[in-house]
Order: sequence, then C-alpha cells, then structure tokens
Amino acid sequence: MKGTNSIFTLIFASLIVTSSMGCFGLVPIRESLELMRGAPAVENIEEKTNISYTFQTAQSEVYENSSTFEVTESVSELIIYVRVSMPDPLDLSQQVRELIYDTTGINVSTLSQEARYVHVKIKNPNGEIFYEKLASESIEPVVEVHRPPLTPGTWTLEVEARGYGFNIFEVVEAEDNFAAIITVTSECVKFTEEDCKT
Repeated sequence: MKGTNSIFTLIFASLIVTSSMGCFGLVPIRESLELMRGAPAVENIEEKTNISYTFQTAQSEVYENSSTFEVTESVSELIIYVRVSMPDPLDLSQQVRELIYDTTGINVSTLSQEARYVHVKIKNPNGEIFYEKLASESIEPVVEVHRPPLTPGTWTLEVEARGYGFNIFEVVEAEDNFAAIITVTSECVKFTEEDCKT
C-alpha cells in the first residue's frame, strides 16, 4: 500500500512540476512522446494508370482513350510499360483462312493490308510530349524508368489505336491487343499506421 502511494505521489509531483514550467515543460514531454513513437520508416506507394484493350470485331475499328495521373514532389520513380500484340493473319493456314471465310464471310488475307497501329503518348502538365511510342506490329514489352526531376502536376496518358480481332469457336483466335501502364512511385515517411494511406 505504501509503495502504491509513493508512485501516485511521484506522478502527481511530476505533473505539477511540468505544468507549472509553462512552455519549457512541453519540451521534455514532446521528447518522451517522440521516443515512444519510434523511428520513422520510408514507405513506397505505387499508383497505376492502365489503358488496355483487345479488339474483338473482324472489321477494323478505331479505339481512343485517355487518362490522367498525378506527379508530386514526392515522386521517386515513373515507370512506363507498353506492350502490343498484332497477330499476322497470313500466318494462318489456308484451311483455317477458308474456315474463317465460310463462317464469317471475311477474307482474312485482306485484313493484314489494313492500317493497324497503337500510338501511345504521355504529356506533362505543360502539354509537352514526355513519351511517345508508335507501333504497327507486335512489339515485346517496352519498359522505361524515369526519375526526378519530373514536372509536378496532372499528366495525361493518351492512346489511339486501330485493329481487329476474331475468335471462332475458341479454336481460331487472332485479336489485336495492347496495354499501356504507368506506375508512379512516391515516397512517404511513415510514423503511424494511419500515415501513407491512400
């Protein structure tokens, strides 16, 4: 019992001393709170912007889309990924081409002569083209990594494409498709669980 009274007396005396010290009493309290909080950690936060499309009509069609993403002072990396797949219909055997013609009425041999392309542009907040890729045939995935300095603000990903696609009974498939993905990585200093939540 006597030990419990001593602890309460010590806590009460500490409170009276620190509260009567005014602003100078806040310094030791702040320091003790910072020690309890622990060391901060740097956490990477990734935000992706994705424009992907698969053409599914045997007639050539145009696809256009745009999306915006934010770049701030805390951005440590901007990754650009572009993939384009345009199967060549002339790679199909004559029997398969005839099957497609009999089923759909479309002469596959003429499809390869039509204009097919994917045009990807990334514009910075000033409207200047930061990145551009034009593909008129299949390309292996292209990955580019850009680090600061990057102009802060709202950036725009624009895609214009023309292609076609057909899928006959899940046996014969030739569909133009592409993916343009932007990954913006930002660094965030994390002190508590609530920090760095998007």
